[in-house]
Amino acid sequence: MQPSSVTLNEMLDARERRAAAQSAMLASTDETCCLVSLSLNIAGDVKRTPKTRLLFDRGMEAFGRLGYPEAERRIVDAKTGTEALILLKADAATVKETLERLEEAFPAARLFDFDVLNAQGEKLSRSVPRRCLVCDGPAADCARSRAHGLDAVKAATETLLNDFCADTLAYTAHFALERELMTTPKPGLVDRNNNGAHADMDVPLFLRSAASLVPYFKTAVRLGLADSGMAPLKTAGLEAERTMFAATNGVNTHKGMIYSMGLLLYGMGKALSFGGCAVGHAAALARSDANERLSHALSERDTNGAKAYAAHGARGAVGEAADGFFHAQYAADRLFAHRDSENPGVLALIDVMAVLSDTNLLHRGGADGLQFVRERARAIAFLPESGRIAAAEALDRDMIRRNLSPGGAADMLALGFLLDAWRTLSKPLFGGEPV
Repeated sequence: MQPSSVTLNEMLDARERRAAAQSAMLASTDETCCLVSLSLNIAGDVKRTPKTRLLFDRGMEAFGRLGYPEAERRIVDAKTGTEALILLKADAATVKETLERLEEAFPAARLFDFDVLNAQGEKLSRSVPRRCLVCDGPAADCARSRAHGLDAVKAATETLLNDFCADTLAYTAHFALERELMTTPKPGLVDRNNNGAHADMDVPLFLRSAASLVPYFKTAVRLGLADSGMAPLKTAGLEAERTMFAATNGVNTHKGMIYSMGLLLYGMGKALSFGGCAVGHAAALARSDANERLSHALSERDTNGAKAYAAHGARGAVGEAADGFFHAQYAADRLFAHRDSENPGVLALIDVMAVLSDTNLLHRGGADGLQFVRERARAIAFLPESGRIAAAEALDRDMIRRNLSPGGAADMLALGFLLDAWRTLSKPLFGGEPV
């Protein structure tokens, strides 16, 4: 999608087309119906961007959850803005009252414009006047007096959109961490069955850790929205590590995710503001200091991943990011391939374990430990699907006995869940192709 300016005539033409479509839809119905129109109140001459479409889709999702029986739905996605017309079998006054509450459900929802027309085509008025985005006073009074000027309204609108995007993607990342954690059985890893090959970790600990990272995830998106560069992201990541260790009493639960998810969220934010490929943006940012990070790992050897790099040449999360998140994208591909299975997360994890040079396995078991796990995972991947879960449970027992934990594969699964969600979210934002 390339955001572009619209003229007054184009907006007037769009309004006429909307009115004609509304009349046509109402003409084919009876007194028991009403018509809902959803658009966004976006100040300025650019009405449609990836950020506005993300908000529009959230509005449609929220509307759908209300459960009104729909007789017809039309969506127009044009540079004059994204609009929906929905014909309902419902009482117009009741629908209007409900949608007024939806327009205040969260800060950016104030940009929703839900119009409700009764069966006669009459638009119902709001019971409570809209509030000004700038001063929170009556919006009609501020508009009439031109109290704030267009630039102030545009700035307030952009703040609402940016905060919405940061919140949406941060909680998507948080959910990805929770989905990875709850995937069961995960050989050698903490899951709902057991603590894997970890004496110092369990499900509650991971839940506390994941929750502590949400503010950092929001920051990573905001930095991407502004394309602020690696330095501020690195600073935010170091602060997130301190927050995580405080939440876990010093246990390293998600240090790799702070780095990798932070990069991907930055890339997604940049894509929303500037277009392009989110993963490509993230990989380019990773490459900007990959050599510095790897040189530090060789000289300091202060993490398990650094020790594995020094001993085996496996570049771990830094190499994965700099090379374009190949295995994270592979995990997302496998989740999609297994989407109709009862346990797609486990099947995707096994597929990743079969191919990843996992630095956690190299640290715990050396090359022999890595080879053992990869061979067993490959064997499981070739089994009939009905036998793979039981085989994963057997591998879990063997890996616990050998003190092997595929933490790198777990990270790829979490990133896969995030990328899978991003592909779904981003598809309508960029001309139909996820990026």
